[in-house]
Amino acid sequence: MKRKQNLEELLCALVATMVACGMDTERETARAVNTQASESAGEENGQDEHVPKGILTHTVGPAATDPCDPGVSDQTPCIATGLNDHVTWVDTSARRNQKLLVFMPGHGIPPKSYGLVQMEAARAGYHVVGLAFANGTAALAVACRVADPNACFRDSRLEMLDGTPREHSVVHPGVPKSIYNLLPKLLQYLGKYYPEEGWSRFLRHGEPKWSRIAVGGHSLGGGQAALIAKSHLVARVVLFSAVPDSFSSTAASAPWVSTDVTPANRYWGLAHQREPLFMPIHASWGLLGMTAFGGDKFPENMEPPYDFTHMLVTNLAPHLPSQVPPLTPMGTDFHLSIARDDRTPLGPDGTPSLTDAWRYLLTAQAGGDDEDRKDDSAEDR
Repeated sequence: MKRKQNLEELLCALVATMVACGMDTERETARAVNTQASESAGEENGQDEHVPKGILTHTVGPAATDPCDPGVSDQTPCIATGLNDHVTWVDTSARRNQKLLVFMPGHGIPPKSYGLVQMEAARAGYHVVGLAFANGTAALAVACRVADPNACFRDSRLEMLDGTPREHSVVHPGVPKSIYNLLPKLLQYLGKYYPEEGWSRFLRHGEPKWSRIAVGGHSLGGGQAALIAKSHLVARVVLFSAVPDSFSSTAASAPWVSTDVTPANRYWGLAHQREPLFMPIHASWGLLGMTAFGGDKFPENMEPPYDFTHMLVTNLAPHLPSQVPPLTPMGTDFHLSIARDDRTPLGPDGTPSLTDAWRYLLTAQAGGDDEDRKDDSAEDR
């Protein structure tokens, strides 16, 4: 009760101050409420000791983008609580590429744990969203050990995408917590409260403008990126240790993994040679057609552009802080080292060893591709 009273007093004082100063009370109050509601908000504009000057970052609780009103009994279902926070990034000093990167985290991991990769994407000119979604309800690698694992993987991922119940799904987030609801609601929120940052350009009639959006993610999140690209023509797909869906640790990949609307030359991947599911991840790259553009290249052994391959494989040792033991003896640290901040390999100067590889995956151009054409007047699928 005391905490609630203190929050109310803080907001009242903030509103009173803004009225006196002639500020936009609706906009600033929303920012303040969202910052207080977020457990990991930190500095609202991201200018703390860990974020370089010129990079704007915001932490947004999903419930703030689609709030519930307890006084309205017939309202459309809202997000409510139970998800991690979204994070966003814009580098004001970078030359913008007029694209949005939607990065989706692995199982049970919040988007903020991938800050280094997301910040590098912002430096490369992207608007960046680390999208929180219902990624903690079931580990598909375990939950889909059923009679028809491919149907389990496919239906579970589709349900995380649109919230529609499916026969073989082992996750049931509901429509409000689906990716197709969360992403546009976040972009609408950012466009309203941070209009100067240009988030609205990635919406068309309230829905994502997929032709200007790159999708990517780690592990579970990377699989969601590949699934989105099957139905929408996206600007790029960046797979970090993904797609991991398989029947075992053998070379087989779940058959649902394949290209459809987005062509194969827009897929790019990075994986660790020693992670437990490397073989099925690599097999998924074959199903996506990535092998047509060259074989595996090790970024620690050569400089970009890595012979223009779409498949990067590393054998660098994960970063293991001295006070933190390895997560498991089964190779989880190798799996996480591809992108998660606390496990990614570091060079002698403390910078991430995979920075050049990340930048390459995010920016390298495929021969004959038209993804940088400015004319996206054709209706997005």
